[in-house]
Amino acid sequence: MDKETISLGFETERLDALNYYLQKEKTSPQKELGKMMEELYEKAVPADVREYIEGKERKASPPKPKVKPPAKPKTEAHAERADAEN
Repeated sequence: MDKETISLGFETERLDALNYYLQKEKTSPQKELGKMMEELYEKAVPADVREYIEGKERKASPPKPKVKPPAKPKTEAHAERADAEN
């Protein structure tokens, strides 16, 4: 699904301080705002609408290609048993 960018103003000095302290927690304002947006979405958008949107997302995403595992090589013991049977 397409994404939109939201921009907002925030005082530079305050943002610098926020970045500094969030960096210590190995996160960022962008990550934290992303989490908060998800919480706000779940709080504000009714469950049936969220289900409808998620259903559309699943249909829109292409199916993952099925990868066939490589054939296992025959071991010498297996080959000897096959020879013995013939």
